[in-house]
Amino acid sequence: MPSPVPASANRSDLRPAAYDVFLAVCNGLLSMPGHSFRLFVLRRLVQAVVGEDTAIERGVTICSRGGLRIGSNTNVNAGTVLDARGGLEIGSLVNISPGVTILSAEHDVASPTFEGRTAPVRIDDRAWIATGAMVLPGTRIAEGAVVAAGAVVHEDVPPWTIVAGNPAREIGRRPSHAQQSLPRYARWLH
Repeated sequence: MPSPVPASANRSDLRPAAYDVFLAVCNGLLSMPGHSFRLFVLRRLVQAVVGEDTAIERGVTICSRGGLRIGSNTNVNAGTVLDARGGLEIGSLVNISPGVTILSAEHDVASPTFEGRTAPVRIDDRAWIATGAMVLPGTRIAEGAVVAAGAVVHEDVPPWTIVAGNPAREIGRRPSHAQQSLPRYARWLH
């Protein structure tokens, strides 16, 4: 017969369990129809700062409460993971395509205890993160930069460059007049 778990251990496990439930509820709500509703969830429950005319599509996943800032006129598409545990700042007029993963936390591979660590991520104005790209902790995507579909970014991306591959490398340049506006993708019941 297993030995009983001390009552103090049970109480200390409640907070992480409650937090996991909170995140599960928030992510469930973020899959519901209605841009205004999802913005309410992000602003009030998740405590994110979100600018005007930003569209958050159904199925965006968050990994923390707080630490997330999104500018104005930004589109965040379905299937995007926004990990703000280490801080995540997304500028204005940014387009984040479907299936993007943005991480600000990871494990230290050299740690004997597999310790976690965080590093902030910043995506500046007018950047475009294409479908299936992954942005790793501690990186900055500068103004107007493009991260190609499926790219894995582990270093800073200079302004107005296009990067692709794993690891992401510069493959081209983008004109500085690009993406001065974005159509707001906010269809009814989406």
